[in-house]
Amino acid sequence: MPRTPTALALAALLALPAASAHVHGLALLDVALDGGRLQLDLEATAHDLVGFERAPRDEAEKARLEAARRALLDHARLWQFNVAAGCVAEAPVLEVPGTPEGGPAKAHAHGHGHEHGDGQAQEKTHGDWRVRYRFQCRNPEALRAIDTGLFAAFPAIESVRVQLIDASGARAASLGPAQPRLVLRP
Repeated sequence: MPRTPTALALAALLALPAASAHVHGLALLDVALDGGRLQLDLEATAHDLVGFERAPRDEAEKARLEAARRALLDHARLWQFNVAAGCVAEAPVLEVPGTPEGGPAKAHAHGHGHEHGDGQAQEKTHGDWRVRYRFQCRNPEALRAIDTGLFAAFPAIESVRVQLIDASGARAASLGPAQPRLVLRP
């Protein structure tokens, strides 16, 4: 299958290691639209998502950790598209450093009221959480903008630095609580 320029640029963008500094209040979002495939890769600090960057110390912190996991996997709450684009979500992939399931894997659909692996808590959780969202859009030319509920779900995130690549090229944008819409096409 021949690779389009957008597909090649997308592959190059996704192959790059995350060039992020660990900055509280700032999340990073890579957006790639290639034909009908839309991929959103989000990176945010554990501090902005759960309020701490270590293993949970009590049941309340464990509950905050699980609530953040559920919120990040709720793609319908975090990402909205115009209906005409016909975008349908695939299962998101969540990476949480310092947890037994912290490597890249599909996030579990069940609760985490139990332990995984050998039961040893890892204290080093200072790191960024990463989530990959994939959508198939039946009518990608109708996709005009992406609205995010990220700021409502995670108030500690003050801004999102966006790198976008699509058929018209690559560009950067910034989102914030007052501007939660990423305009793709006028």
